[in-house]
Amino acid sequence: MSILLPILAVSFAAFCVWLTVRILNRRERWAKWTLAALIVLPTLYVLSTGPALWLWGGDQKIPEWLFAIYWPIRAIPDGPDLIEDAFVWYLDLWGH
Repeated sequence: MSILLPILAVSFAAFCVWLTVRILNRRERWAKWTLAALIVLPTLYVLSTGPALWLWGGDQKIPEWLFAIYWPIRAIPDGPDLIEDAFVWYLDLWGH
């Protein structure tokens, strides 16, 4: 399991380089849309945590399915303090 994350990271980096070459050399439209999706979708995923917790309500117990959806974000406290502080600040904007 410990080798899985480095393999995924290298694979993702190789895919990004390949996609960049497709965009720059061949100017393919699908490659531009794929790059846009690679940037926009993860951003929307992280930004959706605040509204999701706000909609659920602060005084209720958060259900397991919500934890399952946002499971990868629970790794943020283990990351750099700057990212954790920014994420906590963002959740505070939504009242959490």
